[in-house]
Amino acid sequence: MMKPMPMFQRIARYRFQSGLSLVELLVGMAIGLVATLAISNLFSGFEARKRVIAGGADAQSSGMLAMYYLQRDAQNAGFGLPLYNSSDPSPLLCPIDTSINQAGVIINLSPVVLVDGGAGNDIVRIRYGNPASGGASLRATGTMTAPALDGRLIGCQPNDVVLFHQTPANPSCSLGRLQSLNADRTINTLAEINTTPTANPVVNLNGADWVRFSCLGAWNQYEYTVNAALELSRTGGTAGTAPFPNSAAVPVASDIVSLQAQYGVTNTPDPTATGATAAAYLNRVDQWVDATGIYGPAMVLLDRNRIRAIRIAVVARDGNLQKNTVSQACNGSAAGVSRVCIWQADANPASVDLSAVPNWQRYRYRTFEATIPLRNIIWNRDAL
Repeated sequence: MMKPMPMFQRIARYRFQSGLSLVELLVGMAIGLVATLAISNLFSGFEARKRVIAGGADAQSSGMLAMYYLQRDAQNAGFGLPLYNSSDPSPLLCPIDTSINQAGVIINLSPVVLVDGGAGNDIVRIRYGNPASGGASLRATGTMTAPALDGRLIGCQPNDVVLFHQTPANPSCSLGRLQSLNADRTINTLAEINTTPTANPVVNLNGADWVRFSCLGAWNQYEYTVNAALELSRTGGTAGTAPFPNSAAVPVASDIVSLQAQYGVTNTPDPTATGATAAAYLNRVDQWVDATGIYGPAMVLLDRNRIRAIRIAVVARDGNLQKNTVSQACNGSAAGVSRVCIWQADANPASVDLSAVPNWQRYRYRTFEATIPLRNIIWNRDAL
């Protein structure tokens, strides 16, 4: 049987037992700290990349949605205006101020009207109707308020806007509203005829120059603007709502910081040109112009009829505020900082003024552009 170890030997053994020294403990803590910092940096970098990707995806979605609405309406611009044959009048010969008064807002026949916003955002106004007749016309006689037509009135509904248009030799025009129909779908009464100043209104349906009558449907205006909340908003008649301007503005895309638009115009055609030479003038855009000067609010008919297309630029923001400057103007020179440019196919792309957006240089942006030909109007040589 073993004898128990004396007390002093047990104390000495415990006293000299080995363990972690202070240096070893400090080294272990340092390694753990480095590992923690590495994991934190990796996680932080991953989160930053995730924010960039998510923000870029949001900007992509917002910009594409904004362009979808703008293109869809612009491609319909002018639908419902009558398309006559070569011997009949064209609505593009109507005085440029041929208008209808809707709740105090004057809406004329121009399919597209741009409002230049200067350093700010432009406004895009697009007009088209929805007639079931597709712009077919009938000869009108009798009185302006209750005309007799040389055929059945097909595709017209009460409250539709109608157009009276005389021959090319006497291109007087008037807009009115179909107030009511008889049971046999003949016209009962028309209202709001010539309620706004028109240079050459139709006043006589029984004169030497015969008059055509067309239903335009709900000749409406669709207006696009960027509101204070940086949303692209659309105002215009929709199913179940009143026409512009009584319809409410509906936001259609968020984080839109800029809307810019220009007219695509052709130069004055050679009046002696024929055949392919004349057609070349009709179907081309010679220059892009802002809605200023002769293409501003005082535009005349000749210049309006030179418009062949419009182009639109939308700038969408990614929504994530960055720590440092990540964006600059198109003419900026800072290295490693993205430039915000529009009209990127031009020899000299343009800057867009985003100074009204707080901390705008600490956001990333995507630019979307589209060129839309005005295809629903026969832009013919007779109208120039």
